[in-house]
Amino acid sequence: MKVNTTTAPDSVVLPAGLGWWNVYFICKIGLYFQGVLDFHGLENFTFAACLLLPIRNYYGNLLRHLVAIPIALLLLHYDSYMPPLSRLLSQLDQLLAFEFSYLIELLSRFVSLKMVLAGIIAATLYYFSAKVLRVTSLVLLAIIACGISSLTVAPVSAPQVNTTQNTVLNNANDTSDSALNRYLDEFFQTEKTRITSFPNPQSIGAPFDILLLSVCSLGVDDMELAKLNNHPLLQKFDIVFDNFNSATSYSGPAVIRLSRASCGQAEHSTLYGAVQPECQLFHQLEELGYQKELILNHDGVFDSFLEKTQRYSGINSPPFPHTGLSAVQKDFSGAPIYSDAGMLNAWWKDRTESNADKVAVLYNTTSLHDGNRILNRAPIYGVPSYTQRGKILFDELATFLDQLEKSDRNIVVVLIPEHGAGLRGDKMQISGMRELPSPSITHIPVAVKLIGEGLQRSDAVHHISQQSSHQALSQLLANVFEQQVFDNKAFSAAQLSANLPQTAHVSQNEGSTVIGVNQQYFISLDQHSWTPYSSK
Repeated sequence: MKVNTTTAPDSVVLPAGLGWWNVYFICKIGLYFQGVLDFHGLENFTFAACLLLPIRNYYGNLLRHLVAIPIALLLLHYDSYMPPLSRLLSQLDQLLAFEFSYLIELLSRFVSLKMVLAGIIAATLYYFSAKVLRVTSLVLLAIIACGISSLTVAPVSAPQVNTTQNTVLNNANDTSDSALNRYLDEFFQTEKTRITSFPNPQSIGAPFDILLLSVCSLGVDDMELAKLNNHPLLQKFDIVFDNFNSATSYSGPAVIRLSRASCGQAEHSTLYGAVQPECQLFHQLEELGYQKELILNHDGVFDSFLEKTQRYSGINSPPFPHTGLSAVQKDFSGAPIYSDAGMLNAWWKDRTESNADKVAVLYNTTSLHDGNRILNRAPIYGVPSYTQRGKILFDELATFLDQLEKSDRNIVVVLIPEHGAGLRGDKMQISGMRELPSPSITHIPVAVKLIGEGLQRSDAVHHISQQSSHQALSQLLANVFEQQVFDNKAFSAAQLSANLPQTAHVSQNEGSTVIGVNQQYFISLDQHSWTPYSSK
């Protein structure tokens, strides 16, 4: 930005061009053509025009440049695929709880060394080219060209989705705001009518425990990126959901949705409120004589996770104690995280000594959460860190399942992650950011294993390819009761999965909704207008 420091304050300063502001626009144009930024031509051209307007005195010109700096940052955010500032600011209290080292790591994901070097090169090229070229004129033409280009770029197609669901667009080619809003309204109206019926207590047969392994930050895409998708753990299950949608990308809502699996999918705005008892999975299990238990391998303090879980999920049991266990990780806020093997083995020892007829247990682990550090090891970051922690978790879970199989107790184990980690990131979110419930984050690996003395599966592992969500799990458990699997000492994985409800792809966080229709995903940030979700 050129400022004539020799001009008298009361004289007219005629602009010689955009000066160093050219570098700002050149960098944005470069990022636009790389697909990192969107580009709003009218807004950018207006901003450039304001920078070119003549100012009468030196101090006014200086003030213009100072005011332009925050405006430039806001315009940069507006051109990005980031969520609205209001959503980012609402998370400020949580950001302040992060350790400084984790904040630096997050900053490095926003501004990479490659981007800094590119900026330096752009500034250097401008410095020398400005001596012989009218750079401002070229930049203005480029702004106009980018603005026109952004208006003509075709929407980005998303991966194909299964659309055999209970809600469809009236016109398959109509993806207007009104059509998508109507689609969403009809989806939730239909979901309100869906309830899973469990058998009466007199007809449920032999007792068995239910263990829900609620894993934070484990998505199908994360497993593929970290090369965990061929781990032996995944070969141990009897029933596998290949197209399961977590419906959210945050932990608190994910656990509440799981706990309300006995009814159709609810709107996000209703999660932190009263709910009918028949929708609460743990209430229904309690009616069948189950004792409810809660285990966390963390303190549950961040974002009031423990408090919200006990208050809204129907699992008001005190968490299993960490007595005698040492922390093996520290999380992004510095809080301790305990060994998954240590927690599960301690609980299992307590369970084998308990007189309870049957228990329903929610085990929640944050071992894979972004920003965690393994204690007493050299710190590593990003995908290598996730891969290291993921292998440890998978190894420990596989060993624990082997231990359960050697016992004489009946138990149903469900691997049900809260959501993915967003490890890969996309155009709209950096790696590890889960503000938007993108398809890659909400597609989670869900699997079920039935364990009992002498229990045999009569067929192959059954893969469920249809679009599913939490209610399919409650129906699957109801089927285990109805078919009296543990009395018969045999079961068919296919028959257990024969009548599971399908659920269309609808995911929500506070302030954002993503739906999958007609082989595309669409996102709304204001509950009214929709745009294609740009993941590539």
